Amino acid sequence: MESLVSLRGVTRTVVLPDDQKLHILRGIDLEISAGDHTAIIGRSGCGKSTLLNLLGLLDVPTSGEILFLGTPVLRIGGNARARLRGSTVGFVFQQFNLLPGRSALDNVITPLLYARGRDFLRRRELAMDMLDRVGLAGRAQTMPNMLSGGEQQRVAIARALVRRPRLILADEPTGALDVETGQSVMALLDQVATESAAALVTITHDSNVAALARSRFRLDSGVLHPLDGESNSGIALSEPALSALAASGSAPLGPTSSEVDR
Repeated sequence: MESLVSLRGVTRTVVLPDDQKLHILRGIDLEISAGDHTAIIGRSGCGKSTLLNLLGLLDVPTSGEILFLGTPVLRIGGNARARLRGSTVGFVFQQFNLLPGRSALDNVITPLLYARGRDFLRRRELAMDMLDRVGLAGRAQTMPNMLSGGEQQRVAIARALVRRPRLILADEPTGALDVETGQSVMALLDQVATESAAALVTITHDSNVAALARSRFRLDSGVLHPLDGESNSGIALSEPALSALAASGSAPLGPTSSEVDR
């Protein structure tokens, strides 16, 4: 399976106003391939959003390496990274982030305003097709404030998928929804991602949402662990990842890179 994003020994550190360093991510190893459905679970403040920003080309690591479609992210310039993000990555947010003065259709069209060629010329048709796929063709001209929470999230999903991204990043996609609506939204997101062979990464604090994924991880104090019962035998942990695991009190969950090389 083609690798979309590969993180090796990735860290993210910021310097606070008092010159103290805040270590947000510590030695992250993660591989996302086409067709994967991966969930990353963790409490607020554990670094989930920072990790999502790195996966979505919104940020760069302090150390370690990120490969996006085989190319080191640090070798991709800012403008090129923005174009790659727009054409390859779709984002679904907890708070929907719909444009309040625009209809559901106009919201879904918005990403296509940055497309080229046939996609730009057919933007209205493509947006209507995507609204139809999420069951909202009949609500195309409705303003967001007249839609239910579940409907707004389905519009957000249509907007995220209208450019046929290869990687879908969902940040707490059910956090603003009731349980039943949240389950239907996740089922829809998984279905559409599967149909398009896109990789889906869900960031969540909800273990029920994480259970829907085929690969599950826990992010705790900036360290990424496979959840209990998940196999990690095929992953060679980088030295930064092993150091981070040791600092967090966890035993290594797989061979080191040097062991694999031997």
